[in-house]
Amino acid sequence: MSYTYDGLASVAVLALYRGRPTNKQTTFELAVRVIKVAPKRFRVEFAHYLQGPQEANTLQVMLPDGMLLQGPIIDGSNEPAGGWLLINVEPHELPNEPRTRVGRRMHSDR
Repeated sequence: MSYTYDGLASVAVLALYRGRPTNKQTTFELAVRVIKVAPKRFRVEFAHYLQGPQEANTLQVMLPDGMLLQGPIIDGSNEPAGGWLLINVEPHELPNEPRTRVGRRMHSDR
């Protein structure tokens, strides 16, 4: 199954490391092209330099239709005239509303 999205998206570049606070920089309404290149691999192309934290290792792409793509950065190029990033990911739909907890414990000690 092939998937391609061409349009505006919110793109967050993250530095996620155990024992360190998350460092995240988001660019809203960035023109991107998202191409599914393998079952769990996407290529995200952009037309100008993508700002992000030092030592970034994760990309998050939020599409207007509610699709969320997030995963580790596998390869890429980020130049002043644009670039691309390759990520491993499983697409997820964003929920319309937060889940509510109704008197249930999240974890059981039993």
